[in-house]
Amino acid sequence: MGRMRIVRTATVALALTLAAAGCGGGDGADKRGPAKPSGQHGVRFETDQSVGLADAPVDVRLKGLAPRTKVKIGVAATDRDGGRWTAAVTHTADSKGAVQLGKKGTARLLESMLPAGGRYAKLIGSGKAFSYHPGPPGKQRSYSVRFSATALSGKDRGERVARRDLVREWLTRGTTHRKLTVAKDEIAGDLYLPPKGSGKKAPVLVFGGSEGGNAGTYTAALLASHGHPAMSVCYFRCGKGSGRPNGIDDIDLDYFTRAGKLLRKQQAADPDRLAVMGNSRGSEAAQLLGQRRPSVFRDVIAYAPSSNVNGPYLSGTTAWTDHGRPVPTGPIPLDHVRGTVLAVAGGNDKMWGSAGSAAAMARQGAKKLVYPDAGHHVNWFPLGQPGQEGGRNGAVAATAKADQSARADSWRSVLRLLDAP
Repeated sequence: MGRMRIVRTATVALALTLAAAGCGGGDGADKRGPAKPSGQHGVRFETDQSVGLADAPVDVRLKGLAPRTKVKIGVAATDRDGGRWTAAVTHTADSKGAVQLGKKGTARLLESMLPAGGRYAKLIGSGKAFSYHPGPPGKQRSYSVRFSATALSGKDRGERVARRDLVREWLTRGTTHRKLTVAKDEIAGDLYLPPKGSGKKAPVLVFGGSEGGNAGTYTAALLASHGHPAMSVCYFRCGKGSGRPNGIDDIDLDYFTRAGKLLRKQQAADPDRLAVMGNSRGSEAAQLLGQRRPSVFRDVIAYAPSSNVNGPYLSGTTAWTDHGRPVPTGPIPLDHVRGTVLAVAGGNDKMWGSAGSAAAMARQGAKKLVYPDAGHHVNWFPLGQPGQEGGRNGAVAATAKADQSARADSWRSVLRLLDAP
């Protein structure tokens, strides 16, 4: 494969919700499909999939170069705000004129993407969390990434010799989306369903933490494409007119329970296998639902968890209520959970001691996955989400890389759990 050197505009590794390669602009993928490969003098990108799920790895290779040609391979994508994200690596072609990125090399390249401009560029290296977001799956079922190759030696030096646009899907053919509103459904969020006629699988209720909003919508869309009816719920900071609060203040478990009961009624949903997936502060609600609503929820997936109920966020007197009564702060018991509790944590979590909480949960029978070098952003699927914490520059990059690895490993465990009878 030759010598490789990562070329970055900063030393931060950032997660892209890409699991492979894709087309030039973010919004064009649904309308145009993958663009035709473009090359010069027979130089071309080849891949095992031109269209694939956003959490699926992809094998990319470049062929047709003169032997030992030095080449820069770049990737670029556009986020939902029109900002451009890029990364590049340099390689030397082998004796046959080929560069084999492979699945691991492609993943490393995509994980290195950083904003080349726009609102997030100033945060590079700061340690503050940010991530690539294309348009939401309910409006943009896929997004795209452009691969390009520029010769750095030989007669074509300085020229772009090949490009390839690949599409990454949130929602595969036949999957559906419905927007949920408090006014109509008593829930704010998104409902994603597998194609009609799909076999019954565990449905999954997904929500985030103190970032607020509808943070789990990309995850829920991917789960539907894996055959699981899924709902992403917004429980605070849901926008003007939503009727939801602006902080984690007096959030009643009944709100999530209504969402879970609605989800259990959907086609392809096995009502006895409903799982709840919560991240960070949302892990508290996920555990409380498994403990206090075992007739509704079976399995609990808690990312970067706390094993305790904490106080309100922003204002109020309590974070969570149950039938209107405050849930007291302190340890969360798990002895009434009907199914499996899976805790996923990073040993280098600078936000709070999620690894210690995972250990405390394991003492109550939970399964734990603790990644020593990872930080707070171990949540959701691979090749997406932030990973920006732990210091500046090199320290941030190391944590981000560990977060990526943690997501790739834990996501496999999550899917196995959801597929278990």
